[in-house]
Amino acid sequence: MTRMLILGVPLFIVILFIGCGASNPILATIGDEKITLRSFEDNFVKNNGGWDTSAATSFEDRQKFLDLLVQFKLKVKEARAQGLEKDSAIVSEMDSYNTSVAQSYMIEKEVVEPGVQKFYDRKKEEIRASHILFRLQRNATPEDTLMAYIRAVNAIDQIPYTPFDSLASRYSEDPSVKSNHGDLGFFTSDRMVPEFGDACFLLKPGEYTKRPLRTQYGYHVIKVTARRQNPGSVRISHILLRFNESSSDTAAVRDTVWMLYKRLRSGAPFKEVMQKYSQDPQSVANNGDIGFYERDRIPPAVADVFYQLQIDSISEPMRFNYGYHIFKLTEKKALPSFVEMQKDLKNQYQQVRYQYDYKNYVEKLKAQYRVLIDSTVVNMLISKIDTTKTAGNENWKDTLSTEILQTTLIHCIGRPFKVKDFADKVITTNEYKSYRLTPANVWLLVTKFVDVVALEQHARHAAERHPVLAQLLQEYEEGTLLYRIEQDEVWKKVMVNDSLLREYYNAHMENYRWPERVNFAEIYTKTDSVAKVAYKKVKSGKDFMGVAQEYTNRLGYQEKKGVWGFQLFTFNDLSLKASTMAIDSITAPFKFETGWSIIKALGRDSAHVKTFEEAMPEVASAYQEVASKQREQEWIEALKKKYPVTINKEALTEAFKRKRVESQ
Repeated sequence: MTRMLILGVPLFIVILFIGCGASNPILATIGDEKITLRSFEDNFVKNNGGWDTSAATSFEDRQKFLDLLVQFKLKVKEARAQGLEKDSAIVSEMDSYNTSVAQSYMIEKEVVEPGVQKFYDRKKEEIRASHILFRLQRNATPEDTLMAYIRAVNAIDQIPYTPFDSLASRYSEDPSVKSNHGDLGFFTSDRMVPEFGDACFLLKPGEYTKRPLRTQYGYHVIKVTARRQNPGSVRISHILLRFNESSSDTAAVRDTVWMLYKRLRSGAPFKEVMQKYSQDPQSVANNGDIGFYERDRIPPAVADVFYQLQIDSISEPMRFNYGYHIFKLTEKKALPSFVEMQKDLKNQYQQVRYQYDYKNYVEKLKAQYRVLIDSTVVNMLISKIDTTKTAGNENWKDTLSTEILQTTLIHCIGRPFKVKDFADKVITTNEYKSYRLTPANVWLLVTKFVDVVALEQHARHAAERHPVLAQLLQEYEEGTLLYRIEQDEVWKKVMVNDSLLREYYNAHMENYRWPERVNFAEIYTKTDSVAKVAYKKVKSGKDFMGVAQEYTNRLGYQEKKGVWGFQLFTFNDLSLKASTMAIDSITAPFKFETGWSIIKALGRDSAHVKTFEEAMPEVASAYQEVASKQREQEWIEALKKKYPVTINKEALTEAFKRKRVESQ
């Protein structure tokens, strides 16, 4: 359903205006309803690109908008007076809209926004932790899971009297334990899987998890060894010397890189040495620069070197499995502000934590509203439906009795979810339509809808928690009422018949004219050789239309014998060419599109007024527009008598003179 709404509503930005003690006079009254100056300004701003743009508009622009706003209020007032908000179709639409919009809004406000803020807050601090990992496959059996848990508990019991690194070396199944003895170095908690990061964030230095922590990798025992402020990022340049695997080549490169290091320490310009010796072409083109690095994006040993360097100082040569680096620190940058990082933070959060936070959010809602499946009803439903049907086939619902359809399938505080609700959902939800209604799939679908029930129930109260959402839903309802009342009072009352249209046509026929047009036929072929054969036949006296029917490759034109019909001269390159030709003349083959064309000019039509039949679609559209505007104006005048309107033009001159404050 398409609507032209007077009022636009931003979902997540609320513009608050403060007037430093300024008054808020009544700008207009409509019956017993009042429009204040601030309400007018808010609505104007939403529709005119913000406060600054609105403040620059003319008094006439504001008057026009006020007229539209008054008309909007009049129509909605009449819709409510007629009780349209209680109409079953509108109630159903609003219920559906309220649920979907409220869910989107509350998830943004209650999951995403606080999640992004917490995501940033945790970036402010680095944590150093060690862990012991007891690996488990994702599909581990209960027996294997229990055994891993017992082993993890056993390790925890030994922590008070055994060094943690010794326990890690003895028990951990993390491959890196051989080199780090369980020490993961410094990291921000958002760099770890959510469960691991959350656990670390709750521990103080020296503390460890008292129970094994389960993640996708298995069970962890974690000990936090240090916490400190995030030092931000460092910008690094480097010189890279590569080596082959042979020991002689490695030794030669090692000697060379240490020689270069000594030269740099003696004052040789880094840029000069880098350009002459570095074997990283990409960074050489950037004066050796390889960008900014955060500590937890690089190996701990390398990070320790980077963050100990002073600006413009260099590191000793560092060996990697492909060569040697000499690093130079060129810049340090503190963690940017939340506002500076907000866009990237949200993207990172969506990728790293959103699904985890969303799942926990839904689990809390299920507990809050005590959402429970009635397994007896599920089994009864399974016994009554045709398991050969798919969920999207409405016939399976028709076989269920009214008693079964009204039975509660999922219990929930505030609103039971009945079998009928379940059936309607699976029939209309594209994601589930292809499911065959086997017992296993019915159980799967019911389980999925437990989350749906919890979210929908919470959404029903979202407007109470979020005033901006309440305003949004109210404005959508008003838009729905506006659409409906206009249909009833304007469009359905505009009379259209042949005599009225003819009368309108006779009065405005000069508005409906054909421009100059040309009619032509074409033979279109994919290759010039076929075009030459067709052209030779035409030149020998064969009927052009017959040859076109035999040879043309343009889709849909064989049955038309190549005829395009009357077209504007400028319709395409073919019509433009035909417009310059003598009637019945024929072109030689010429390149067109991806093939070859031969055209024949069949006739030319001079500019003239269209007949009523030819102009009918345009006449009907124009007449309806004129008649509906006239009907609308008559209706508005009647509404103004029913709901008297008064305008305070003096108050309108005060619009946009206040200061404004924008907040998110």
